[in-house]
Amino acid sequence: MADITISDAIDFMDNALVKIGFTATNARHISEVIMDGELRGHADHGFYYLPWIFRSHTAGGFSTDAQQTVSKDSASAITIDGGGGYGVLAMNAATDHAISKAEKSGIAFGIASNSANLIALAPFVQRAADRGFIAMAGSGIHARGMPPPGGLTPIWATQPFAFAAPTGEYHPFVLDMATSAMSGAKVMEARDKGERVPIGMIEDAEGNPLTDPSEFKEGETLFLPMGGIKGFGLAMMVDILATVLSGADLNSADFGHFIMVMDVERFMPRDEFERRMDENIDRMKSSRKRPGVDEIFYAGEQGQRRMSKLRAENRIPVSDSSWEAFKWVSGETGIPVPNPI
Repeated sequence: MADITISDAIDFMDNALVKIGFTATNARHISEVIMDGELRGHADHGFYYLPWIFRSHTAGGFSTDAQQTVSKDSASAITIDGGGGYGVLAMNAATDHAISKAEKSGIAFGIASNSANLIALAPFVQRAADRGFIAMAGSGIHARGMPPPGGLTPIWATQPFAFAAPTGEYHPFVLDMATSAMSGAKVMEARDKGERVPIGMIEDAEGNPLTDPSEFKEGETLFLPMGGIKGFGLAMMVDILATVLSGADLNSADFGHFIMVMDVERFMPRDEFERRMDENIDRMKSSRKRPGVDEIFYAGEQGQRRMSKLRAENRIPVSDSSWEAFKWVSGETGIPVPNPI
């Protein structure tokens, strides 16, 4: 593992994405989402994703020059047509519009369809929380992998869900999770590292437990829902809001995404809400600790602490698997990998 500067890593990703047809502005939007995941400590949704974007583009998974357009608009709701482009760009538009509308109407809902993967939801809901709003988001992923409890046919993918709320003295509360027991990216990362996954994460097409991710076969291997019927229920909720409601094609590579933004000022003064959030977190952190536990954390806290520290130092540690991802992209584009510091 070595460190590189955040700015060098961003420049490398920007230049690489421009090579396959993105504008400099759109490349930067995607690079920032990748960097967000890496800074939070989620390498499987960080630099590891860059080669996946290249391979998906080569396979015709999305258009690099797509235009995002508004297909439906009202005072508190908007639908963005992603034009067959990358999901980050469509979700950026939906998020910005939803925040703007929530400032006026109190609650707003943004939907994006006709787009591809958006990598991770945390940066979108946190954008709203940083502005003092509560936000909830989800993504309906077309790759079939999760069967219903009692079934063997994969119906949905990992159908991620996120929620964020502002605080006063603390970092915002940011929950970003797959509704499957393990995200697809984590399974792929374990495969590339030659690691095994715990029992209860994935199964073969006949429902037999798998622990070797090298046996994963897209479209056949089953991702188990988190918590059985509860996780599958959450996955279906995400699919209703992100795919059914958006009008996304249920049987194609069309991803649907949604974000809801709520202004806490419509319920109580923002400073009062933030004070109550801090009190709630204090109460949680005062729990009697189990042996070996030094501190109790809430969702998103450790990642945001790490992000703040690394941004202040303008550095990011790069794992061996991330270096391999950079080298692969460098070989495809001719752009030199960043120099370690």
